[in-house]
Amino acid sequence: MAPSPGGDPADDHAGPTWSRIIDSAALRAAIDRIIPEDEWPGGWAGGVGRYLREAGAELQWAGPGLTRLIAALDRHGFGALPITDQDAVLGRLEQDPGLGADLAALRRLCWEGYYAQSRLPAGDWHRPAGLTMIDFKDVPDGVRPVEPEPPRPLDPASLQPHYDAIVIGSGPGGGVAAQVLARAGHTVLIVERAAARSNEALRGDHLHGKRNAVYRSVVGPGTGHPRLADLGPRAERVVDGDDDMWAYGLNAYAYGGGTRIWQGMAWRFFPEDFAMASHYGNPPGATLADWPFGYEELEPYYTRAEQELGVAGATGALTRRTPRSGGYPMPPMGSEPARELLGAAADRLGWGWGPIPLAINSVPAHGRAACVRCSQCVGHACPVDAKNGAHNTFLPRALDTGAAELIVDAEAISIHDQPGGASVELITGASGSPRRQTVRAEVVVVAAGAVESARLLLASGLGNDHVGRHLHDHRFVGIQALVDEPVKNGLGPGHSIATLDHVHADSIPWGGGVIVDLMSVLPLTSALDPVGSGVPGWGAGHKRWMRDGRPYAFGVFGMGQEIPAATSGVTLARELRDRWGRPGARLRKDVHPASVEVEHGLAALGTRWLEAAGAREIERQTRGGTASAAGEHSCGTLRMSADPRDGATDPYGRLWGSRRIVVCDSSLHPTNGSVNPTLTIVANAFRVAEHLVQDWPQHRRVRTGEETT
Repeated sequence: MAPSPGGDPADDHAGPTWSRIIDSAALRAAIDRIIPEDEWPGGWAGGVGRYLREAGAELQWAGPGLTRLIAALDRHGFGALPITDQDAVLGRLEQDPGLGADLAALRRLCWEGYYAQSRLPAGDWHRPAGLTMIDFKDVPDGVRPVEPEPPRPLDPASLQPHYDAIVIGSGPGGGVAAQVLARAGHTVLIVERAAARSNEALRGDHLHGKRNAVYRSVVGPGTGHPRLADLGPRAERVVDGDDDMWAYGLNAYAYGGGTRIWQGMAWRFFPEDFAMASHYGNPPGATLADWPFGYEELEPYYTRAEQELGVAGATGALTRRTPRSGGYPMPPMGSEPARELLGAAADRLGWGWGPIPLAINSVPAHGRAACVRCSQCVGHACPVDAKNGAHNTFLPRALDTGAAELIVDAEAISIHDQPGGASVELITGASGSPRRQTVRAEVVVVAAGAVESARLLLASGLGNDHVGRHLHDHRFVGIQALVDEPVKNGLGPGHSIATLDHVHADSIPWGGGVIVDLMSVLPLTSALDPVGSGVPGWGAGHKRWMRDGRPYAFGVFGMGQEIPAATSGVTLARELRDRWGRPGARLRKDVHPASVEVEHGLAALGTRWLEAAGAREIERQTRGGTASAAGEHSCGTLRMSADPRDGATDPYGRLWGSRRIVVCDSSLHPTNGSVNPTLTIVANAFRVAEHLVQDWPQHRRVRTGEETT
């Protein structure tokens, strides 16, 4: 991620203006050596020139380095040199301690301009020649994207002074809670802090998405939401909501939360995941805890979650250790070369395997199309609305009752829990004409995610000393390799095959994890990090690899248990204020040695799987986790417990010490399992919300338009 751009591009105080930089003949010549012309256009004509001219202020981070680089090129008379001499000059500059980083910055801009589809500040799309060269299509030929009917948000002026329940957050937990409460006849206000965005606005931008964002993310909260990453003694980093998404946190801020743009892996936790401390003990420095209930209590809700969310899957090797009361509502996604390759390898190893359960329509369902297997599922909205999430399941059902209302672009800044009722202070019209409004309710359901739910409760002075503690995520391992035949060249929706043989098995300690095939990556990722030895860093060889070698890149991905460390958590950074004057979140996550053991085990077995598949040049990826610890699977900060001495909420999500505050998101999870947690969030949200309906405090209900008590 680039530093935040500063200054006016037309400001001449620090040297040449941006326009003078991109008018440099030497710079243009260098760009055309980094991406030389062959049967396809060179870098400048193929998209880099337009990108540098029109991408705007977000590229200003590169200005000083490009200025230095141009001066060095001019000293060599670069533009007039034969191309072999130009390449020699660039090779020397690449090794120069003072200019190597500047040339690396130019290479990065070349890859962004030639291999990334993006929306330019003027609103039109940049689709460069590099994507055509490698035959990258964001949607398959003949597929016409659809735009779902948008939600019906409330005008802030129409807010009622009182609702039975206020649900803060519209992700999977909040969406389920809203559906259950509204269908039970309760009036519900759903509060979403993101502004309304179309699916088209959340799809196809390779520079501003979520997982692949290199600049301000279209699903980030934007500026004015700073966090402080506590990286240890005297090591802190401030990141804002328009900054590095890997450092800020990969959670999406949108109507529907993360399920708006997820890939949809919909796993059940294993029975052992609910009793980690009992099964493995609690290593020194860790805060492992059992859940206050077991798998058998959540199982009926898992079945309901699969049915109501819409999951495509198959019973067999991947379900044999998670007893089921019902099957999947849709068949699994069809096979593909990656599944065939790794399935045969798993058979040779004696491992069980199967198709990954996905919350994606494998067949038309719920009035929406089946998956078209586009090339950019993860981190993007679906072009045909086949991806199932809170936005097209639970939330519309809640709104269709007439008992629920939705307000977007509104942020909850404090909660008050009083004997006569709760209240929430909101900033409505947050991105336009902000206004403070207070709304009362019988119950407040907090479902803003593991970081923001904890921050909101801490800022409101609610809860016990477990609030914000026990922050953890998953451990992730990526292993890249080359294979003899292309198996994953642009085929979606993403991961396809998995083995669960190393979850709670002797092969990996501390619960182990799932291993899946590595999904297709976007062209920009390939350009920045080519797979295999001997790929040139730029020039004709790099371009040739992007065209001819990239299809042979493949790999596997491991995700496993992260053991919560006693020093990890969310606190308030009182010296750091957001745009409303509230303390920002201070995030600290230390990696427990037990979690490192899980990583090593996943890496070893993932390598073994690729070796059995005949892959070569197998190498573990080196990029680590998020600097801020706010990963997309964060949990534990408001964990459930049978006793207030052990957690922040009771077994049904009610905040200890509170009558009217109920939590309903991933922060409730005492541990996070060995697989993606979203289906568990949904299942537990059904359980929490149903209990809330049954245990409702004395209040006013609305049924068929008539008030009753």
